Amino acid sequence: MPEGRGASLRFRCSTQPKTGTMAHGADQASGGGPGRSIVLGESFRRFMLRPESTALAAVVILFVVFTILSPQLFPTKLTYISIMAVAAELGIMSIGITLLMIGGHFDLSIGAVLGLTSYVAVVLMRDFGLSPIVAAPAAVIAGAALGFLNGIIVVRFRIHSFVVTLGTMLIWRGVLIALTGGFPMTVDIPPLFKDVMAGPLIFGFRMSMVWFFGIGLLGTFLLTRTRFGNWIQACGQNPQAARNLGVPVDRVTVILFMIASALGALSGIVQVARFSSVDALRGEGMELQAVAVTVIGGTLLSGGYGSVVGTVLGAITFGMIQVGLVLAGAPGHFFRTLTGLIVVLAVILNTDVARRLARSRPLAGFRRSSAAADAAILGEAQPGRDGVEPGVIAESGEAFRDEKTP
Repeated sequence: MPEGRGASLRFRCSTQPKTGTMAHGADQASGGGPGRSIVLGESFRRFMLRPESTALAAVVILFVVFTILSPQLFPTKLTYISIMAVAAELGIMSIGITLLMIGGHFDLSIGAVLGLTSYVAVVLMRDFGLSPIVAAPAAVIAGAALGFLNGIIVVRFRIHSFVVTLGTMLIWRGVLIALTGGFPMTVDIPPLFKDVMAGPLIFGFRMSMVWFFGIGLLGTFLLTRTRFGNWIQACGQNPQAARNLGVPVDRVTVILFMIASALGALSGIVQVARFSSVDALRGEGMELQAVAVTVIGGTLLSGGYGSVVGTVLGAITFGMIQVGLVLAGAPGHFFRTLTGLIVVLAVILNTDVARRLARSRPLAGFRRSSAAADAAILGEAQPGRDGVEPGVIAESGEAFRDEKTP
């Protein structure tokens, strides 16, 4: 066999054993089919490298723990409805923060933006008599404008987004307190608009859950199936290299700030429809909760890596903590304590453990093309089909290749 990293040779059962043949032989002896345990093991390893694996583990573990602590109260439909109500309102704005953090930036003003745009919607409906169909989009546009301002300051003056949005957070919060006078403002919401934004749905779940999952699907598509999604990840990994390759880094940054603030405003509209009011402290602290949800969902604080699906699971995790602790009769301060603990553990898993797995070799020492591995995990190919000959250790249409590993 030719030497060198580029040399490759299909590995057949009839050849002499090399790296990984013992595992293959064990598969044949067990009658499980060629390479089945290798494919399953490699699929698990690859799943653990995905950002949403930590959030999924958190959801499963918390569900088991709270079910044990409150077996009569937690595993019920009413509990699931409460969890999704909490997760939806926080998750909508967290999706915007996720895209922004993958792009390498923070937005600490998102909670204040939520409160200020909620005030805009209430004033337009109460004082100007506008329909919610007009007031709600106007509030979202106002939120996007606030995000545009954040983005322009960041890219124009090259100031870290953490500092910029910390300042705008204080500004918008102060403006909201001044406008409301520190008192709640109520408004009559038409029943139809209330039902569309946050009303009861089938089985008692709220419409906010539909908005949450819908935006999650759109965010996932944007991040994984569009050129703009590639630009987001490139900007987060190495903005200078992305700029050298022709990526409009500044434009992407401004758009990400606008998306984050617009989704924060949408979350505020959901809350206005639900409570028919706004107050000076609306959205306070939610910026840190959104960052926590994003981190639990697998997004790295350094940027360039993350998952909208992970954020959806992170929001559900957050809802489970909040509702589960109440049902378990835990003291109020346990909520923040447990949330902080999960955030720290998520960061550890997403950095140290993921780094170790990334350095690990594929099972049995084989390398394979990404397309072949992905297809194998989905179980799309069988020996004798899709160009795979019987007796070849295959991952869906592509045989494992025995290459020299460093």
